Amino acid sequence: MDSDEAAAADAAMAVYRDVTRLAQDARRDPTQDWLPPYAQLTADPYRSAELLEISALRDRGIAHTGEVAHDPQVVAVDLAGGTDGTLRTVTIQDCVDTQDFPATDQATGDVVSAERPPHVAVATVVFYPPPEDRWLVATVDVQDETC
Repeated sequence: MDSDEAAAADAAMAVYRDVTRLAQDARRDPTQDWLPPYAQLTADPYRSAELLEISALRDRGIAHTGEVAHDPQVVAVDLAGGTDGTLRTVTIQDCVDTQDFPATDQATGDVVSAERPPHVAVATVVFYPPPEDRWLVATVDVQDETC
């Protein structure tokens, strides 16, 4: 990895880590307006999917507690972009462990989440040119693969 690729990987990883913290905070308190922080760190389709999920939690009176464990690694960097409209991307593969992040019905206190073993998630972090001029998480694809 050359120095430009390493800088891109570091910048994308910083944004991804911020998004993982944001996603946990939003699930702990889905009653807040999470659009502004998501708009700073994410792009569609990920942003819309996340906001819908948080809205569904709020509507059902469910919130999470605890922590999610992550082990993200940069697996690809593509700085070529192109005149065809493609953007520079960094791909991050993460081992996500939600076993200590249960969903709880706020009215009853009952845990309502299903147990799931640690699993792989693959994030695409994209550099958006001006006026954005920053890296944003555009997709996170949860895999059936365990880790």
